[in-house]
Amino acid sequence: MGIFIFLVAVLASALWNNTGLINAIVSFMMLCEPFIFLLAIVCIPMSSESITRIKRWLICSALINFVLAAVQKPLIDAGKLYANGFNGTDGCGGVFFISGAGNYVSASVSVAVALYFFTNEKTFPLWSRILAIIAAFWQVLFSDSKQLLLAYLIAWGLLIIVNSKDIGKTIKLLSAIAIFGYGFLWCVQNLEAFAAFTAWARPELYGPDGVAWYAKFYSVRAILSHYQSSLNWLFGLGPGHTISRLGAWFLQDYWSILGPLGATTTPIGQEAMEFVSSFWLTLGSSLFSPIFGWAGIWGDLGVLGLGAYLFLSYLAWQNFGLDDSLKVTLLAVFVLGFIFTQMEEPGFMLSIAFILGLAWQERRLKKQTEQATKEAHRQLVIL
Repeated sequence: MGIFIFLVAVLASALWNNTGLINAIVSFMMLCEPFIFLLAIVCIPMSSESITRIKRWLICSALINFVLAAVQKPLIDAGKLYANGFNGTDGCGGVFFISGAGNYVSASVSVAVALYFFTNEKTFPLWSRILAIIAAFWQVLFSDSKQLLLAYLIAWGLLIIVNSKDIGKTIKLLSAIAIFGYGFLWCVQNLEAFAAFTAWARPELYGPDGVAWYAKFYSVRAILSHYQSSLNWLFGLGPGHTISRLGAWFLQDYWSILGPLGATTTPIGQEAMEFVSSFWLTLGSSLFSPIFGWAGIWGDLGVLGLGAYLFLSYLAWQNFGLDDSLKVTLLAVFVLGFIFTQMEEPGFMLSIAFILGLAWQERRLKKQTEQATKEAHRQLVIL
């Protein structure tokens, strides 16, 4: 029902703004694909053997992704491998090599899988699960995916707020983030590998008239300047007409295919891309990019579409946030939506959906086994 509501919101925005039907179709698929995939996973009952086989496939895939990213770094540094990014290390994209934001996607997948592995795979030795966390953190460093660490730190803080009624859990989370924060601060101050994180620590960027806010909200101001009536607040400017992944990249890159199918566009996305490539702050870090997920959904689909997407996100949180590791990953996705367009990255979002669905299937199977055991015990008592 949530997916259907979102589809109605996309079509309503397309109709109001005279947007091409192909825009609506692609926009719906790019944003709803992970929810459809998650629904498919949970609708198919899985046996213990199936879950084990799929889990093995997930871990092997994550290992391949990490190993490829680790191999790419020395090759890029030596100039033997071409990478397209802000700098050489930005190209360490694992299996997502040379795909724009491949380094963020690859590192995000590694971190999400490592957290899931550490929390849920208790049959593996503790040292191997800790090693997975360390390896994922190392990939964040050598791939220069600093925003990911910031997203998870903020997500951890939000998780503390969510669990504020549980005093014991709150104290544990606060203690953990305090220890990690102190260790991270020491690394930033003393280790060269962490020096890049100081690029954000410039108070002059964040004042009332700071360039950080000017850069981040450039596209928001551009979208508002194109509003022609108050109904634009409700329906937006149309799917693919602002700074979503569809509007900023997809329509331009695949116009030869989408144009003949009736696609429509506006200059907002292209102007935002030109701003990113010409402004010194956005060139240095995508943290300050004016092209980011939540603004893209709001700009394209308005408050109606944004509300429908948030409703879907709420359903995912309620039904699939089964433990703190999954909750912090979901919250990190929410935070990343304010940084870049990772909520429309299939490689990232489908991986998250896969982990959530797999954990749900494990929980379902465990409940079924417990119920079967209780029923067998009850039958024995009756006999």
